[in-house]
Amino acid sequence: MAKLEVRQFIAAPRDLVWDVLADLDHQGDWMVDVRRLEIVSEHRRGAGTVLHVTSELFGLPLLRDVMEVTHWEPPVRMDVAHRGQFHGTGSFQLDAVANGTIFVWIEEVAPPLGRIGEAVFALAVRPHLTRVFRRSMANVARLAMARAATRGA
Repeated sequence: MAKLEVRQFIAAPRDLVWDVLADLDHQGDWMVDVRRLEIVSEHRRGAGTVLHVTSELFGLPLLRDVMEVTHWEPPVRMDVAHRGQFHGTGSFQLDAVANGTIFVWIEEVAPPLGRIGEAVFALAVRPHLTRVFRRSMANVARLAMARAATRGA
């Protein structure tokens, strides 16, 4: 399994960060690599929600994923199982800290081609995805901080 973990401090309360993440219909608004996102399950939030997502890799819409929300613990944690072209898990975790929230995004995937795929992931894919995740997390921060400013007004 290949693992990627990225952390971001957000100067907004955890519940407001959660509100951005939990709005599954609009994840494509802040995830910079998402080209298409469709919720295909009857319910649109919570464990059991299923999404079909097409994402970019190196600027090309190559990844077609089927994600199922497997854990839903507002405003702390959301986990998904990846069941599309790549298999693995993803997790959004929110830790309340002084003056804000620590957002932790963890992905564990089984790259194709065994050890060769893991080597390619380590050398090329992980650094690229780290940049993409950081940009996406900055978007979450911007949206959550805008909600915090509106709440404080």
